Amino acid sequence: MDKNDCFAYSAGMKHLLLAALGLFVVSFSFAADSKGTPGEVAQAFMDSYIEDANRAGKSDPEKLIQNSPHVTDGLKKAHAKVFKQELVDADPILNAQDFPDKGFKVTKVKIEGEKAQVTYAAREEGWDQTIKAQMVLVKGKWLIAHIGSL
Repeated sequence: MDKNDCFAYSAGMKHLLLAALGLFVVSFSFAADSKGTPGEVAQAFMDSYIEDANRAGKSDPEKLIQNSPHVTDGLKKAHAKVFKQELVDADPILNAQDFPDKGFKVTKVKIEGEKAQVTYAAREEGWDQTIKAQMVLVKGKWLIAHIGSL
């Protein structure tokens, strides 16, 4: 094996190693989204929801909820029912028309067996809004069953 063959081999291995590392990181991210403590799952959900809401005209809360690994099927159905109405005058998750750009953080978690109650507070000063969520343990995963007005 000459010097050029070694370089080609090491470059190929480098790409293979980077691809494997990328796959590991992506796999870990999805696993972290679907498992975790009630506080971790609730925060992951809210962060993804606010990120979508901040996309202005490109926001698609209906799609986000339907594809979310953080919510129960019952919440998905309730959310879809709200969006079938002719007029939705407030966001049913945030229970408001406006929200802080930086979103909400989990400030309180109370676990009772296979149920948990989560309270969110705004991350920005001047927002007194809080959001309550109820979670359930389903097949070893904490999921949001009720949040906001749903």
